[in-house]
Amino acid sequence: MPPKCAVCPPDPYSGRAIDEFTLVYFRETRTYDDDWVGHPENAVWFCAEHVRLTEGLTGLTAGEALERIR
Repeated sequence: MPPKCAVCPPDPYSGRAIDEFTLVYFRETRTYDDDWVGHPENAVWFCAEHVRLTEGLTGLTAGEALERIR
């Protein structure tokens, strides 16, 4: 999954470098096999401006955290 902030409105990314995003891992909601490939449901991208909103929320599921952030 390419970097796209979960909080920003659609398409504000023109000109942003990929290193301006942080992948935040929240509490897992399921267990993955060792050979599983893909973006885990508990990992969410945030831009440098919004990543600070995740502080103290990583113990929640991604859905719960996003509800509080939005």
